[in-house]
Amino acid sequence: MLYEICQKNGKKVDIEQQRNGAKSTANVYVDGELVASASSDQKDIARLEAAKAALHKLERLLPATTMIRDCYVGIDGTFEVEAAKQKLYAICGIKKWPKPVYSIVKDEGTPQDKKFVTAVQIATPSATLQMSGDEKSRVKDAENSAASLMIRALQQHKYV
Repeated sequence: MLYEICQKNGKKVDIEQQRNGAKSTANVYVDGELVASASSDQKDIARLEAAKAALHKLERLLPATTMIRDCYVGIDGTFEVEAAKQKLYAICGIKKWPKPVYSIVKDEGTPQDKKFVTAVQIATPSATLQMSGDEKSRVKDAENSAASLMIRALQQHKYV
């Protein structure tokens, strides 16, 4: 997400890693300036924590609408947001809302011809929102459908 947001805002990201004994340190540079740093016993954890810290700092520097808009770019011909489940999770993180909760509301058909409908629920400061998706043959696709419709509803009602 850090790379994507920086790329869309014309910024260059570099993450440098160093090892000091048992600790691994990751430094995030945006356009050559140190933005964030983190350390851990594990290299990947240090890198992830540094990237998270950089995102939080960039959140204050870049307009919020730019950060959120970058999370849901990519709409295909069926009007479903590409990778909607991931993008809804990112939107909730940026807005500091709890994670989305998914539930199966319909599970019908024979094992060879299953159809699922899922609902997604998110809690905002002003209300708890719920949206059901379209009928799909896989739970993952049904969850993405619900997330896609939720993102559209959030846009339409000016939550994002």
